[in-house]
Amino acid sequence: MTESEQLSKFQAVLLDTLSESRTPEDWLTALLASPSSAPFRDYVAGFQPPMLEVASELINKWGRSSPTVEQVAQD
Repeated sequence: MTESEQLSKFQAVLLDTLSESRTPEDWLTALLASPSSAPFRDYVAGFQPPMLEVASELINKWGRSSPTVEQVAQD
């Protein structure tokens, strides 16, 4: 797997995890347990709770996955 593919998988896990209603400690535990985080474990281990809270808030306010065919048809 290329570095770009590893990063893409990690970013998807990061977005999914931070979009869930959890505590910062739970987010960090989930991220560190994810196999997709393995190449970035040292980086992830440095995440601080306030940073995770802000990131989660931004993801939940502004983040949006790609629209489905049904959503596009409704627009």
